[in-house]
Amino acid sequence: MTASPEIVPDSGQSDPWAVATPVPIARKELRALQKRSDGPAIRWLAGHLTLLAATSALIWATLPSWWALIPMFLQGSLIVFLFAPLHECSHGTAFKTRRLNTAVAMFCGFLMMRPALYFRYRHAAHHSYTQDPERDPDQVPFPDTVRGYFGEVLGMRFWPKMIGTLYRGVTGRYNDREKWFIPENERGRVSAEVRVFVALYALIAVVTIATGTWEIPVLYWLIPRFIGEPVLRTFRIAEHTGMEEGPNLLSNTRTTLTNPIVRFVYWNMPFHAEHHLAPSVPFHRLGDMHATMPADSLQPAHGYFRVHRDLIRRVRTGDTQFDPAATA
Repeated sequence: MTASPEIVPDSGQSDPWAVATPVPIARKELRALQKRSDGPAIRWLAGHLTLLAATSALIWATLPSWWALIPMFLQGSLIVFLFAPLHECSHGTAFKTRRLNTAVAMFCGFLMMRPALYFRYRHAAHHSYTQDPERDPDQVPFPDTVRGYFGEVLGMRFWPKMIGTLYRGVTGRYNDREKWFIPENERGRVSAEVRVFVALYALIAVVTIATGTWEIPVLYWLIPRFIGEPVLRTFRIAEHTGMEEGPNLLSNTRTTLTNPIVRFVYWNMPFHAEHHLAPSVPFHRLGDMHATMPADSLQPAHGYFRVHRDLIRRVRTGDTQFDPAATA
């Protein structure tokens, strides 16, 4: 899979999103960080799948007890964190080998129910117009109420959107926004992938029901996938929500400093401002990029708890102005 395509604004240089945010790193250092390799992503993916095998074993060991919900939640968290390799592979940077990026993106997208090629084009628009309320298809607007905040965390908007994406992909009836970010000559390929995904989901359902093994996908995949989504929502909200709605990537994107376990299962995506500044830097070098950047160039949050505590406070008080000191 090639690097993400870029959507060029129609309004040219008068469009503030057409001006790239300067990367505060010397070109030589940046070029060194951009070097790709297969090894780190292979090891990362092997570790991620090993953890999934372990949580699957825990589900098997605790069924039919209600205690099985605990490993199911862990399983679901690991499944939704496959969003991270889907994301990295959509940029074509996780692996040096293009076919590995394509294959892993499709594998993760299948388990996540997020078709990879569709995501690739949608995500390209997100990068081109980060935090533009009109053009960023992935923007999570600042919630109006605490109820709205928890609705976002629980995925109340996500699930209808996901079902709609699959339906429109199968039928080829894309909405106006999708027609904007999916090139016309690529819509057939995007629909073909969605149809293959949906056909495989149907095949799994038919075969497992016919053979009496339906509990396997339900207990080890579907229920965990559903109850794990709020975990991913929590992390995704922290990336941009409550930040500036402007083109400056240093103020519209949030890096969150966290522990090594989270950085591993989320494939270094907590270094999110760094990723937006230089999407060509592979995920496994984002920590090095963070260390290379001048200390005063970023306004990182110290932990996801502080991010969400501050968001709830701001929603309750109606304070839409971002204050980096509140999460430092």
